[in-house]
Amino acid sequence: MRLTRVVRHPLTILTAVVCAAVGFGYRSTGEVGWGVVGALVGLLLGLMSLQVGMLVGAVLLGARVHKVVIGIGTRLVDWTTARRAVVLRAVPLLLSVSVGPGKAPARKRMWGAALCSAFAAIATVAATALAVSDGFSLGLAIACAAAVAHALVPRKLPGSTSTGWLVLHLPRMSGVQAQQLDAAPLVTATVDAVQDGELARASAMAAELSDRYPSLRTATAARVLVLQAQGRYAEALLQAMAIAGDTTQTPQEAAVSFAALAGLAYATVESGQLSAELGMGTADQALENAETLGYPTHRLDGCRALRELILGNTARAISLARHSANTTDDRLGRADDLATLARAHMAAGDNKAARTALTEAEQVVPWWPRVAETRTRLDIA
Repeated sequence: MRLTRVVRHPLTILTAVVCAAVGFGYRSTGEVGWGVVGALVGLLLGLMSLQVGMLVGAVLLGARVHKVVIGIGTRLVDWTTARRAVVLRAVPLLLSVSVGPGKAPARKRMWGAALCSAFAAIATVAATALAVSDGFSLGLAIACAAAVAHALVPRKLPGSTSTGWLVLHLPRMSGVQAQQLDAAPLVTATVDAVQDGELARASAMAAELSDRYPSLRTATAARVLVLQAQGRYAEALLQAMAIAGDTTQTPQEAAVSFAALAGLAYATVESGQLSAELGMGTADQALENAETLGYPTHRLDGCRALRELILGNTARAISLARHSANTTDDRLGRADDLATLARAHMAAGDNKAARTALTEAEQVVPWWPRVAETRTRLDIA
């Protein structure tokens, strides 16, 4: 079974195609080897062209750039603000750009950014095809084309949306999805106010969202964030349960809803606003639902860390919280993970390590409820 998975893996198939093409074209073992090297470079080049195109398009057209991550692996440094996260990681081979709705008309701006991504990638594929002269360049061209073709296939997953989906579906979007994009500027402004710690302004905008879009899930999600930022976890949990129970949402949307519900339910239990007998079952079921629906497992580590902390498994909580804090690029999420890490160290009797983790959290979002409450506990200790 494991061998079958390896054989069917897209990279295995791509390598076989490159070897066959280079071998047929140049009939040289050395050229085949260079073809495989070229394929690796081509994959990176194709992915890079898509992301650069998306970034340039978003900047030119006024779409919102939420996150720019350079590289993979351990976080080296970040330039994170309330509006945007820019992160440099240990191995700078990839570029990852997260773009969302910003100013109105949000849909047109996002569609334009997606078109820029597609055009940049197609132009890169054409350039590599025209430059084929040996095994290396042939492997590069084939892999670059494969990476771009894969990105242009329309698909929407819990953790990502392909360029092809954006190009194909954004112009034709209607109904609730179109309404969500229409509401996006106010939703974004509400989230920005929370990120800035301006909770009174955020609360006022959340109330406006409630009046204008009473049943819209993104508007409700913004209200949940405001309540969570105010430490009103039980009220936020009721709203989050309503979102998760929406039978009209897609499986991808449901995965995100259940992931948010799980984390919020654990936080509500930890805060004492809900009994463990009631809350843990809800949280565990939501966590399982999120995984079943395809939510990326590594993005649930912060949620799992809080669960382990509540259950008293401090070593496991420390490991999960540290990993989540190191890998997440969401500002509020990272502060929350670091608060969990600090509390886990406290529970393990290591207040020195707890203070180190908490200091790191305070450098990110010092006013976040779990961060501020942890500081109070440590000062007393």
